[in-house]
Formats: sequence, C-alpha cells, structure tokens
Amino acid sequence: MKKLTWMVAAMLFAGTFTFTACSEKTKDSADETVENAKDDMKEDVADAKADIKEAGDKFEDKVRKDKDDLKAEIDEAVAKVDEKIEEADAKMDKASENQKAKWAERKKELNAEKEELKASWNRTEAETADKWDDFKADTRQKISKVKADLND
Repeated sequence: MKKLTWMVAAMLFAGTFTFTACSEKTKDSADETVENAKDDMKEDVADAKADIKEAGDKFEDKVRKDKDDLKAEIDEAVAKVDEKIEEADAKMDKASENQKAKWAERKKELNAEKEELKASWNRTEAETADKWDDFKADTRQKISKVKADLND
C-alpha cells in the first residue's frame, strides 16, 4: 500500500511537472511577443516625437506670421500717428497762442501713443509663445485705441 501511494504521488508529481513546465516553443513565442512589443513601442515613440516636432514647427510658423502681421499693423498705426503729428505741427504754426497750447498738448498725446506702440513692438520680440495670444490681443487693442483717437 505504501508503494502504491508513493507511486501515485510520483505519477501526479511527474504529470503536474510535465504539463506545467514551459516548452521551448512557448518560451520562444513569449520572447518573440516581448520583442514585437518593444519594436512597436519604439515605433510609437518615434511617431509621437515626429508629431510633436511637426506641431511645434507649425505653431512657430503661426507665431512668426502673427508677429509679421502685427508688425505691419503697428507700422501702419505709427505712420498715421506721424501724419497727425505733422498736422499738429502745421496747425501750431498758424494757430493763436491759445490754440498753440491745445495743439502742443495734442502733439504730446500723439507722441505718447507712438512710443507706446513702439514699446509694444519691442516687447513682441521677448514674448514667449505661451503668452503670445494675450500679448497680441493687448497690442491690437492699443492699435484700435490709437486709430479711434486719430479719427476724433
């Protein structure tokens, strides 16, 4: 009876070991799956890097174009302010003393607006991309204010 128990136990152990051990084929298949997963991950990382670079390049191009457009708007507004300053100078030459003071004050206001626009452009070069939209909106608001003031 003892021999039979030992024999059954040995058979069960051998059977369990035989059916649960990894075969060489299973091990190779697992290694292949891991290698495929690594390769896929490397390709995905490379694709993600390329996508990020492309998005960054597009954003830089947009900011560069926006800066060029904004520079043109500022230059146009400064040119109009310069015209108004010249008009104020001409009117001061022909005006009475009382009117000269009025035109001198107007010229002072125009020069301040012109300097503010120029300062905005100087800040443009220092603005980072993440603050660009806020800066652009603020500068366009200043340009609109100057244009409205020039129409008065």
